[in-house]
Amino acid sequence: MTVIDGSSEVSSGLGAVSWEVEAGTARIVVRGAFCEATTAAARELLLDVCTPDLAGLVLAIEATVDPAGYDDLCHLVDVAQRRCWAASCRLDVTATDPGACDALAAAGWGAVTRR
Repeated sequence: MTVIDGSSEVSSGLGAVSWEVEAGTARIVVRGAFCEATTAAARELLLDVCTPDLAGLVLAIEATVDPAGYDDLCHLVDVAQRRCWAASCRLDVTATDPGACDALAAAGWGAVTRR
């Protein structure tokens, strides 16, 4: 997948990942159910979107995350942090699922904003 400024959406049977780039800030949104397909799509987008000309990235987890998926969620945020560090851009993480916020906080991601 090659990302060009604009927006798009990748969906699986349970969830979807959308992205947009505007004014140097990318926003990747995971919706629906947090599953293997949505996680893989989000990771692939991170590889394409996080470039040195990017000023910032918002990773918005608007999906329902089952407790079994908390490790995958923490891994996705870790990948996002590493990609942003390599691209020298800021990372903001938001989540709507209270359990996901708690899991990320327990894993040391204290800067997660609840939406």
